[in-house]
Amino acid sequence: MIAAVLCVALWLAAGPSDHVSAHSTIIFDEAGDEAPHIGLIGDSTLSGVRWWGKYGDLRRYNFVLDAESCRRTVEQSCWSREDYRPDTTLVAMQRLAGRWGDVLVVMSGYNDTGYLFDDAVDAVVAEARRQAIPHVIWLTLRTADVSYEDPQERANVNGYREDNRMLYEKAAELDGYLQVADWATHTEDRADWFSYDGVHLTPDGVSGLTAFVADSVDTVLAGASLNPDVAPWPTLRPGDSGAMVAAVQQALLATGVATVGWADGEYGDLTVAAVAEFQQAHGLTATGIVDDPTATALGIHGDRSPAPAATAAAAPAEPAPPAITSATVTTDLPARWRPLGAVAATAGVLTVTAGAWFVRRSRRRGSADDAGADDVRVEPVAAPPYDYEREGVGVL
Repeated sequence: MIAAVLCVALWLAAGPSDHVSAHSTIIFDEAGDEAPHIGLIGDSTLSGVRWWGKYGDLRRYNFVLDAESCRRTVEQSCWSREDYRPDTTLVAMQRLAGRWGDVLVVMSGYNDTGYLFDDAVDAVVAEARRQAIPHVIWLTLRTADVSYEDPQERANVNGYREDNRMLYEKAAELDGYLQVADWATHTEDRADWFSYDGVHLTPDGVSGLTAFVADSVDTVLAGASLNPDVAPWPTLRPGDSGAMVAAVQQALLATGVATVGWADGEYGDLTVAAVAEFQQAHGLTATGIVDDPTATALGIHGDRSPAPAATAAAAPAEPAPPAITSATVTTDLPARWRPLGAVAATAGVLTVTAGAWFVRRSRRRGSADDAGADDVRVEPVAAPPYDYEREGVGVL
């Protein structure tokens, strides 16, 4: 049985804030000389593996695992539950350069500012290429039954859906170098694998994760791709918000569903009713929840082929896929008020768009202001000296 020696081998100052950080890197080299070497890096969602000391199917490989609570990918990390501020994913990659093996598995993003996540993925991929790591696998962020929000309120499930969509877009651009392992869909019905917040692992969840990662690595090393032709659709439910909800609302308005107001990105009662109305008209179960068939029928997912309507009379004319900034007003206004309604809707769209731009700029500026100029500058750091146990798992 693998025993993890939970000790701290190195303490480093964290810059101008005088915070202290620790590195606890798990090393396993007992899989044999013929077994591939892989690396795993991530935040507290991956830390459960070392916290519970369950490595499962990862033992098929010689591996390095570096996972820290409250870690961010490229921004300065927040204060961890282990009472120190860890280094970022990017700095940890640099610290352990040359040790990541044939595949780098990344489980990071749960604490990242959503508007910077695309930059974070670019930075990690660029660093992996610089280190000549042959393959990068990035696990999608879980979105089902998730209540977790990072300690500084920069990230939550509404951003995770956008992050996952962006991961698939990046993977398509990188021609197979970035492989996306769909942890979100794999665990959609496995609430028992997670604690109350929906992202941190129980012991059963650790077993599930290690098996999932090992199988994903097997697939990539065998020369096959994890990336689907069409990215999976994350089910949207009442209470959700964000750009994907706005896209649904815009599509509903474009099909003529009588939704009051404009696409505000908030999944409230009116949106539930509008979704149910659309589903009923198209022969779908009227749940008020936007699942894969509903999103496909709306023309915002998959092959954009609408589902057949329940009856010919009930089928609305097929619109072109709506632009994400479009909006309209309800068609049940008296004719004399419709011009004013159109003006109000246009003003609403401009307000939402300007608000989103302002939030994006503010969050970018706030991230830098909070961390300080010295802290947000990412520079390679020398790998610390290490001395780990040769039998089983050691801690660097």
